[in-house]
Amino acid sequence: MRIDWNAQHIVLTGATGGLGQALAEQLSALGARLTLIGRNEQALKAFAKRLEQDYLVADITQPEQRQRVVAHVRAQATTLPVTGLINNAGMAAEGVLSQQAEHAEAMLATNLLAPILLINELLPELKHRASFILNVGSVFGSIGFPGQTLYCASKFGLKGFTEALRRELSDTLVRVMYVGPRAIKTGFNGPLMQALNAQTKTHEDEPPNVAQQIIQQIEKGQVSRLIGFPEKLFAVLNGIKPSWLDGEMFKINRKLKSLIKE
Repeated sequence: MRIDWNAQHIVLTGATGGLGQALAEQLSALGARLTLIGRNEQALKAFAKRLEQDYLVADITQPEQRQRVVAHVRAQATTLPVTGLINNAGMAAEGVLSQQAEHAEAMLATNLLAPILLINELLPELKHRASFILNVGSVFGSIGFPGQTLYCASKFGLKGFTEALRRELSDTLVRVMYVGPRAIKTGFNGPLMQALNAQTKTHEDEPPNVAQQIIQQIEKGQVSRLIGFPEKLFAVLNGIKPSWLDGEMFKINRKLKSLIKE
């Protein structure tokens, strides 16, 4: 599927994160117009200025600030109608459930509820023309991983939501896609997960490589994509019979508990 990137206006959340910056840089290089969304005003303003792109400082977990995003997009509709939404903003937490529980509401609000509500609020604009929605999930949206209970909950939910919405919008011009990267070499993970990844020899992809694969997915109109091997294989096996992965996950759990005690 050929995309005229020069005719695209894409709203990108989480624009100042590692993957967000890589996506913005590559999409800008292709000629797309972007509205960059983020919470860090200083970083966002400087980044948008460097790319010569539009931006809006907003916390999309807050209803009134989501409305600001929608109003901002609608104000440009006559000259620069929105054609795409990439939900990339995310939050991480780590440790056993008792260590994460206080972050449960914030995690689900950031990783699941905010994307759902932002999509709902932008859908009237997107439905006017051929457009796309891409939700950035994780391989942990397909594999229950020790030390990532809340993150898995949010990404499993996002994956299911995306699949259902894609089918619900199959009679419209809106394409709905989901991508599940494995670990990315950014500051997103905390020290515990970084140590666990090192112990388990988990590969971390460079943000520009992940961004390139996401852009290829959009160009192909591929509805779902997991990035990284053997993680893709583990996700398939887990989908068929989760108990097949239990032994490996139990080993990882022991390493996790050992790191927590250190």
